[in-house]
Amino acid sequence: MRVVPQANPLKLYQGPEDHFRTFFYLIIFQPLSYHLVIFNYFNLPSLRLASSTSLNFSQPLSTLKKMLLEISHLTKSFGSFTAVDDLSFSVKEGEVYGFLGQNGAGKSTTIRVILSLIRPTKGSINIFGMSIEKEREKILQQVGAVVEKPDLYRYMTGYENLNVFARLSNKHISKVEVMKCLALVGLDKRAKDPVRVYSQGMKQRLGIAVALVHNPSLIILDEPTNGLDPQGIADIRNLILMLSKEQKKTVLVSSHLLTEMEQVADSMVIINKGKKLVEGRVNELLNPDKVRLEIITDNNALVKSLLANSGWAKGLRNSPDQKVLVDTTAEAVPLLAKYLIEQNIGISSLRSMNSLEAYFLSLTSGNEVE
Repeated sequence: MRVVPQANPLKLYQGPEDHFRTFFYLIIFQPLSYHLVIFNYFNLPSLRLASSTSLNFSQPLSTLKKMLLEISHLTKSFGSFTAVDDLSFSVKEGEVYGFLGQNGAGKSTTIRVILSLIRPTKGSINIFGMSIEKEREKILQQVGAVVEKPDLYRYMTGYENLNVFARLSNKHISKVEVMKCLALVGLDKRAKDPVRVYSQGMKQRLGIAVALVHNPSLIILDEPTNGLDPQGIADIRNLILMLSKEQKKTVLVSSHLLTEMEQVADSMVIINKGKKLVEGRVNELLNPDKVRLEIITDNNALVKSLLANSGWAKGLRNSPDQKVLVDTTAEAVPLLAKYLIEQNIGISSLRSMNSLEAYFLSLTSGNEVE
């Protein structure tokens, strides 16, 4: 194995403008000539997907097992600080798996361990039924990941950038396939433009294309919709669903946008302070009959007092920003609104929080939705 800084892999072009930030590398394994590029999704722009765009992905590994990714008792410590604490979860082949947690919960550290960028303190990781410790090169040939910020060759075109990484994969990837990959992320019409004129969002999309160009079976996305407008979020959502449902890819998505996870994830794990709180199928973990109401009034303190001394007291929840949170049933929402109006309370807003959002908050705050 040799590790080559991405700044000058071909020695033909000037590297990224800042070369590489400390430890972002293009990892090339010989003789397998595998490359794994790590990029960041921050500030992705609106993404327009062509309806006619498709990639003819095939399953390169014929021995894929039903359980594609297995994390067992994973622990990662940095000195006296434990970032990941005895974490275990499993991802099935072909599903979209939500990896949820607050900032600092240990998601990024876990992803770096999965990608073999840092070594675990304890625990094991099996991908495609093989140990990442024993079969690292073979496994990582079939993994595409986007974490951190992409460093690209700013004086090369989008097509040239993607073609470089396609060649480094040591797979026969035709020009047509490269263009299809660019079309998939909405950059086919800007393929001939140099990256130096790309917006930051366009660079992010090119990073996604690099992660996809070598046809991985497992795709790992870290905060893929961070900073997107509503249309961009919808486009990424559709892209994730297409990769899973149509192309039969397995997608692990780390995100804090819980409403999006509820729409795309088949299963999920929620972690907090490095520890697993819960894991399971999304539709089994959530109860659609239960809702969490966020209420904003002209006197929230009075409303909390009224509810605490009424039949609604059991559902009253703590809120760090002084909003009124009440767990109840969907049928009881009109009755609660009527009660507040009868108490001469001016209601500015009464909204039903997303069920996954409520579930997440109940777990991390210690207030369970009953």
